[in-house]
Amino acid sequence: MNVYDLIADHYSELFPVEAEKLDFIQHLCPLPGRLCDAGCATGDLALGLHQRGYDIYGLDLNAKMIGIAEQKAAHTFGIRTSGELAFHRANIADILQFGTCNGVLCFGNTLPHLPDEAALRRFFSSVYQSLQGYGIFIVEVLNYDRILAEKKMNFKDKETDAFIFKRRYDFLPDGNIKFTIEFTDKTHDTIDSDFTVLHPLQRQTLLTLFEQTGFQSAAAYSDYSFNESRAEDYAVVYVAKKCILKDA
Repeated sequence: MNVYDLIADHYSELFPVEAEKLDFIQHLCPLPGRLCDAGCATGDLALGLHQRGYDIYGLDLNAKMIGIAEQKAAHTFGIRTSGELAFHRANIADILQFGTCNGVLCFGNTLPHLPDEAALRRFFSSVYQSLQGYGIFIVEVLNYDRILAEKKMNFKDKETDAFIFKRRYDFLPDGNIKFTIEFTDKTHDTIDSDFTVLHPLQRQTLLTLFEQTGFQSAAAYSDYSFNESRAEDYAVVYVAKKCILKDA
């Protein structure tokens, strides 16, 4: 079982899409446009953006989450497969298989799931190639500069009448992080736990990758209101643009 199978059925409750996030994306990627949601989970962000008028496709390796996203698309829009709204079980690094787009979104701390810097470079390069001129690349990750410096991450437990959701970081000798999820299903009186290994990404690594891949004007924000990133932030939102150089 994949670690995220534990929370797939409750993902929308655990991580609801904020209207501010949709506004943030729309400000950066004006309509009309085709977007890619890399690491789309159960599809809520993609569905919200499609409702606003975007063509969008989501990529995620978790089969259960992609299945839920497809069910939502069919239930909400009557769409099972379409060029305007589609979900694919795929590695985000394989984005080039799905054509060009105006914006690539990578929210929800997806990037640290790539196993190493080689995979990260491949993804950034593929994103750059998949974007049309002046396309936007948006990346959101936890603030690993702070997390690694403090060697701790204080996740808040989430509890409803139906479940309890807990998370924990353990810092490994090789510099990676063991990310453990514990999910208590109150209805069925069960407790399940599993983990995955994350490759923590610090600010300078990401800014260097943006530059080396060819992106211009990379900026780091604290939130979806374009406030400048700070050392104490919980997470950081990076925005970079693909610029086309004019012929001399």
